[in-house]
Amino acid sequence: MKIIQSFEKGIVVMHNAGLWMEKSGLKPNKWWKPENMNRNFILKHTEPDEFYVALVGDKPAASMVLQETERNQSWKSVDGDKPKRALYLHWLCVQRDFAGKGFPKVMVEFAKGEAKKRGFSLLRLDTNANEEKLCSLYEGLGFRLMGNEEGDGHKTAFYQIRL
Repeated sequence: MKIIQSFEKGIVVMHNAGLWMEKSGLKPNKWWKPENMNRNFILKHTEPDEFYVALVGDKPAASMVLQETERNQSWKSVDGDKPKRALYLHWLCVQRDFAGKGFPKVMVEFAKGEAKKRGFSLLRLDTNANEEKLCSLYEGLGFRLMGNEEGDGHKTAFYQIRL
């Protein structure tokens, strides 16, 4: 297993995750709708070099986006007017054939290493606060809930790890 930077492979994993959410009846929000998992939508919110993909052999197993800014989610409800320097983890997802094999932990450990390497003392992510399994997963990986915010018809949970 290795982790590489790959925009194209990352989008494939994200698209498949969105399809799985729809088929499972999870009603994905705009960030996970399969029709939005395309170059045009994604590049409005990311840069190609922000995508990281775990490969098993040559098969993509998991992907995530790492950003050095609050580009996609404001943390003002947590930080107030004093934003903190952090690495932000977005769109963490696992290809279904690799589910249950510990890839969220692998990706988070990689992200922690990247954050330290880049001089950050915080790794942050946000998720749907109503997705209890996801919140439990992140808490089990060491993230601490920093707050919740309601808006746009959903509730966002803000998590961080101090490195």
